[in-house]
Amino acid sequence: MVGRDRETNKLQFIRNIPLVRLAELSIARKMDRDRGNVDVEIKIYGYRWVQLFIFCLFTVINFMQFLEFTIVADILTKYYSVDSSLIDLSGLVFFAVYIILFLPISYLIERYSLKITAVVSTFLTLAGNVVKIFSTHPSRFYLVLVGQALCAVGQVYMISIPTKFASVWFGANEVSTACALAVLGTQLGSALGAIFPPFLVGDDDNEAVGLGLYNMTIIYVVPSAIVLITVLLFFKARPKLPPSRSQMHLLTQSDGPQESFFSMCKVLMKNKDYLIILFAFGLTNGIWNSFGIVVNTLYTHYFPNGQTDIGIISLIAIIAGGCAGNLMWGMMLDRTHQFKKISLGVLGFAIVTYVVMAASILLQHRVSTFITIPMFGFFAASTLVVSYEYALEVTYPIPESVSCSILNAVIFFFAIAATLVIEGLIGTLGYIAAHAFALLSFVFCFFCVTFVSSNLKRRAANVTITDKTRV
Repeated sequence: MVGRDRETNKLQFIRNIPLVRLAELSIARKMDRDRGNVDVEIKIYGYRWVQLFIFCLFTVINFMQFLEFTIVADILTKYYSVDSSLIDLSGLVFFAVYIILFLPISYLIERYSLKITAVVSTFLTLAGNVVKIFSTHPSRFYLVLVGQALCAVGQVYMISIPTKFASVWFGANEVSTACALAVLGTQLGSALGAIFPPFLVGDDDNEAVGLGLYNMTIIYVVPSAIVLITVLLFFKARPKLPPSRSQMHLLTQSDGPQESFFSMCKVLMKNKDYLIILFAFGLTNGIWNSFGIVVNTLYTHYFPNGQTDIGIISLIAIIAGGCAGNLMWGMMLDRTHQFKKISLGVLGFAIVTYVVMAASILLQHRVSTFITIPMFGFFAASTLVVSYEYALEVTYPIPESVSCSILNAVIFFFAIAATLVIEGLIGTLGYIAAHAFALLSFVFCFFCVTFVSSNLKRRAANVTITDKTRV
């Protein structure tokens, strides 16, 4: 008995040696991981804000290209001697390229890191802007389309990763806000792209227009090069430790057998809630995006020589909705997790403000359009981040890039369709018919969202895994 006590005391003494104790804890943690224990260390890094700033930086530069030519369509149709539909094509190419390439690029995003994705995207943006330097001669409109197409391919990468970026770097209670901030860069870029061209490209003689186009392309090339260098030096693929329980769960799953990309798509196509979100928010965002292409036509018909006005109004509208609105609703989603109520509220106010906006345009109240169009933009543009986050909630644990890539493709499909329908209605039945089409579409989308359930799978995963760690 005494001998046994001595052995026990010796063993206890050895175990109390710091290095032995450390080794013992290390082995225990490894055994826990091997058994799939969920008690893996979670850490939120301060560097996530640097990552977010760089992400917003390169999305701003790319999205400035979207409205670069369509916002001054009336000037460029005369300068390049082309039909207005070809000027519209310089914006529509972004939608078309996404629809064609989102599947292979989504696969590449899942296969490779966020760093590689960011480098490829920023390089393509720079290449597109360099090509457009040589497009400023009146006979080289085809180079405008080539340059825009290169930027569009780069944009496919950017549009597909905001939700993935937010989930990889930010904690469970800030992921919606982070996603809203990531989307902020895309909206701010579109806003800046709406304001610069009307001031840089004046409605003067051809020589002045050509000089304005050249200066504009140079202004875009320089920051594109700086951003590419910044991404190469400072942008990271992922943090060393996951920032949330749901992200940790996905990482532990990645060690096992993986579903193929197309098998995940099949699963999504059987998800009723996701399909409703695809249609309702896809159509809503599609019509909002189509406005960026046809807004010059809609506005200058009632307000001739209003090119500068619509540039300023578009800037305010995109900042109001795409920046302030997305951020505000993203924060509300993080705090309340009331996805359905917030979705219906945003869509409902979008309908009301659209009626007010259309009335101000049709009645030709120029001053009021500076208020009513941004009011509509505050709600319509905000549906983007709401749709992203709602889609992720109902499709978890499907990877973020897969569910949001399909959503973006549907948005862009409807954007192309809405642009063609609105232009067709304007040419045949008039401007009132075009506004009626948009309004009825928004109302229909509102009623569709009422059929989406409140089954928040990602939220449930975070709560469940956290509860397990407390037991």
